[in-house]
Amino acid sequence: MSELLTEGVPLPSGGDDLPQPLTGAEAARYKEECSLLDLSTSGEDPYALNGQRVWVEGTVYKKSESYGVRPQETFIALKINTTPEYILLSYAGTTPIKTGDRIRVYGEYFYPAEDTTTPELKNKELPMIKVVYIEKIRVKGP
Repeated sequence: MSELLTEGVPLPSGGDDLPQPLTGAEAARYKEECSLLDLSTSGEDPYALNGQRVWVEGTVYKKSESYGVRPQETFIALKINTTPEYILLSYAGTTPIKTGDRIRVYGEYFYPAEDTTTPELKNKELPMIKVVYIEKIRVKGP
């Protein structure tokens, strides 16, 4: 079971063509167009997936928010069960998710990206998802 947490989150403009915010039927169509992110072949050419619509699940390892000239931007380091062990997420706005939450995100793949604030991730080129839709996954108890 999943719960919608952030709907139609606009992304900050960095000069790139970024996905537009989505809601309702548009979000449902976008989700259908996304495929599960498969990083097993990205070692050969991590750039090959750039621009593809993907989804990925993982656990929030670190969340930070930026306030400045642009609208607020939120960055997340997501721990995933593959190599690399982490993927970065970026979107504008706020979300009630917190460290330790299990989430599923939908958006566009981008490589390379860097997390300059997390010591164990510094100086590592990692994949990033430019998120347009995020869901919290409820973990069922025993």
